[in-house]
Amino acid sequence: MVLLQHPREARLAICSAWLTRVSLENAELHCGVAFEQHSRVRELAATEGAAVLFPGPSSTDAADLAGSPPAVLFAVDGTWHQAEKMLRLSPTLAALPRVSVDARRPSGYGDLRREPGSVHLSTLEAVAIALASLEGDPARFDPMVAAFHRSVELQLACSRDDRRSPRHRGEAWRLPLAGPEHEENGARDAGEPKGGV
Repeated sequence: MVLLQHPREARLAICSAWLTRVSLENAELHCGVAFEQHSRVRELAATEGAAVLFPGPSSTDAADLAGSPPAVLFAVDGTWHQAEKMLRLSPTLAALPRVSVDARRPSGYGDLRREPGSVHLSTLEAVAIALASLEGDPARFDPMVAAFHRSVELQLACSRDDRRSPRHRGEAWRLPLAGPEHEENGARDAGEPKGGV
């Protein structure tokens, strides 16, 4: 499994490509936008039977390849717009046969990230379904998907917490300041800025 990650995805707290990488024994993770000059990616793409996990009209369902799985399977990690751009800038990868998966369920991102449709999945979920189909063992990658779902739960809990980043402070910052210097001296409530912020 070779994961190709857009640099902007690498900066996100919920990084499903990284979680995929650490969950799989023989996976590689390469970060970039254009991989045409990337020697390792080109070497792997030249392997007979290499394919890319990406939907499309000419893609083959992973379940149909269970008898003869790809020798190397690439997964492109980014928003759909970023992933399409990465393939467009990497003609060697774009020319590989495409493998798709049957989503069977909506993305596990839930409220954390908006997908363009109900059958669009995170990289981790797509990889788990593809490998389970290719290996004929649907339960083998369930722990990986469970770890992803737990990570999403934790990120959602963190985003709702008042201790999250200062850009998203919630209501706690509106409480008046304590102490005698803020009583009866006309001090504003801490939540009322003088000018527009």
